[in-house]
Amino acid sequence: MKQFSSYLYKKTGISGFFIFLRMANYAFIVFLISIFVLLSQHSFANSDGAPLASVGAATTKDGWNLYAPAFSTCNILGCHYQYTVGSGKGKFMLFVLEECEPGEIVDILVSFKKTDTYYHGFQIAAQDRYFNRLVGTFINVGDDDDTQVEAGGLYATHTKKGTNQKYWHVKWQAPPEDFWVANPVRFFAVGLEADNDGTAMGDSVYSATRNIIVTPRKFRNMQMQQLRKE
Repeated sequence: MKQFSSYLYKKTGISGFFIFLRMANYAFIVFLISIFVLLSQHSFANSDGAPLASVGAATTKDGWNLYAPAFSTCNILGCHYQYTVGSGKGKFMLFVLEECEPGEIVDILVSFKKTDTYYHGFQIAAQDRYFNRLVGTFINVGDDDDTQVEAGGLYATHTKKGTNQKYWHVKWQAPPEDFWVANPVRFFAVGLEADNDGTAMGDSVYSATRNIIVTPRKFRNMQMQQLRKE
């Protein structure tokens, strides 16, 4: 290598070390371009719906369900990382009943308020307190093409068309009566306020939670009878 460098310097006046530095600079530039392309593609891809387990709730490869917000969010995953969760000026809210029966289909409204951008997104999941498992099933709302379900109904999120609005209507079906639920069931949702510039910067991430109690009809009737006696 030293002989080649000496020969090159005599013939061209350029040292081998100089050529090495130029090659290293080119390699670094190519690396930066590759990272930018990957981030841009990742940001655009999320307009079709949030990646699985972006709400802080997830199922591990070993089958363990993790309790939100102990897992990844849109912020932690690196998709939209400039600001901390909840630091935006807007408000992100969930509206849902406080109680339902086993197997009942519950309407949930996911909504933004006081945001400055035109593009928004969300993801929602539901967990009970028994080993923090994901419970119930999110289902599509008729012909609504603004939302979609993921992972067999464990999550609900926006569609590409659904990013052009600030609110979404989703449905969740409570577990059947023969499924023991460790109440309360908690809905975890993450919302995104995006500037749609194709990068991970300039976007705000929000979170919201709401609880619901899944109570069998028989038990509810017993409660009502007890209240009347009192």
